[in-house]
Amino acid sequence: MRIVIALACLLAVAGANAQAPGPAKPAPAVVSIPDAVTGTPAGIARWLKAHTGSNQAFQQALYHWIATHIAYDVPGRYQQKNYKDTAAVLQQVLQTRTGIAADYASLYARVCQEAGILAFTVNGYCLENGNIAPAGAHDWVVVKNGGQWTITDPTWGAGTVDGDRFTPRLSWDWFQVPPRVAVKRHIPFDPMWQCLANPVRHDEAGVSRQNGPVFNFNDTINKYLRQPRLERLAGALARIERYGGAANPFVMAELDWLRQTVQVLAANREIEERNQLVDRFNAAHADYTELVKWYNEYVSFKNSEFLPEKPDSAVRKMMDALVGRVEDLNKRLGAMQGRDAAMVDHLRELGAAVEEIRARIRAADQFVSRYLKTEKSKRRSLFYADVANKS
Repeated sequence: MRIVIALACLLAVAGANAQAPGPAKPAPAVVSIPDAVTGTPAGIARWLKAHTGSNQAFQQALYHWIATHIAYDVPGRYQQKNYKDTAAVLQQVLQTRTGIAADYASLYARVCQEAGILAFTVNGYCLENGNIAPAGAHDWVVVKNGGQWTITDPTWGAGTVDGDRFTPRLSWDWFQVPPRVAVKRHIPFDPMWQCLANPVRHDEAGVSRQNGPVFNFNDTINKYLRQPRLERLAGALARIERYGGAANPFVMAELDWLRQTVQVLAANREIEERNQLVDRFNAAHADYTELVKWYNEYVSFKNSEFLPEKPDSAVRKMMDALVGRVEDLNKRLGAMQGRDAAMVDHLRELGAAVEEIRARIRAADQFVSRYLKTEKSKRRSLFYADVANKS
């Protein structure tokens, strides 16, 4: 029986609490995105690709549109969410024109991705005056522009929250911020997304590190992009633990979620791998049964001294098919590794049966080779000699 394990994950979110990382940036000139194309992230991306001349102009227009058209959902930040980035959620954000930090970041990242721009939603926490902000976890975006990674926070670019009130106010201060500047306010849970050679540790949050072991984040990100979800999360878990671990309640919550998710994903993978092994075993067993049938047909044909007579090519083809099938079956069984005693026993039994019929087919192949090399007038004697040898 196939087993499916479902995991509901809790995503902590933070309110918009924009504070400039430095002097205010001048507002760039941007193209205005028409409402008619803003129904989906793909629609926005297609329009921007057609109406902007560079990735920089693309992102400027996207940042401007999100900041001026998506209002922060203050009540929504207190609701438990079991998503991090789904098409359905983004569709709802575009329809209601409201969202929380995870929605702002996910929408920005998804539109960039639709246009072929490398962008990722990052989850972490924020600092205020060097101390951990009490609002909770927060989401922003890392984007690769050319050969450099930058940090963009579309939530903080949209306005501010004071209590239960959101005040829209476009700010360019958190558009494409250099990593060394962004880390003074934004601390990703996974230090990889700091995009720094000397990441700040969670137990040193707010400390500007100048020295320390060099962390090749580019290589780590490249490896991350090639990995399935289980390996991605397991890698993030290891990096967080290596760089300060559970130094504050926000990191502790993230570590708990990662450990549970990794455990569930690993269990699901083990179950799926066993299910796949059972499927492969059943297919191999069915092929073995069919192979036995084919071999018995050959034995019956041989017992009748290859009568009714067939062309030599047909006899050779029949034997080649038997040899090919048994060798393929033997190879497939050799690649199967049982992970429990029952499956090990099943594989051992089937392997022994296949090896036995493989030996018989090899002997039959040798007989057919002798038969086809012998003059037709002398072939019948081969059957008698073969019977005498067996007796």
